[in-house]
Amino acid sequence: MRMERIDEAIKVRADFQAGTITPLLFKRGPRDYRVVTVNARWEDREGTQKIHFFSVTDTSGDVYQLRLDGTDMLWTLESVMMDG
Repeated sequence: MRMERIDEAIKVRADFQAGTITPLLFKRGPRDYRVVTVNARWEDREGTQKIHFFSVTDTSGDVYQLRLDGTDMLWTLESVMMDG
C-alpha cells in the first residue's frame, strides 16, 4: 500500500445522529467519493478545539483519513492509502 498526504479542504455529506458523526460521501474537485465503511473514528484536541477524525473506505477500496474541526465545522482530507 502507498500513502499520500493530501491536506485539502473538502465538502462532506454526513449524518449527525445521537451524538455520532458518520461521513457518507465526500467531494474532492469534481469527483464524488461514496463512503462504504467507516473503519475508525476518534477525537483529539488542539487547544480548546475538538477535532474529529475518521478512517473511511470508498467504493474503490482506497482508505482515506478525514478530519472535521469541531469549532468551524470544516472538513479536510488528510491522506489516502492506495494499493500499488
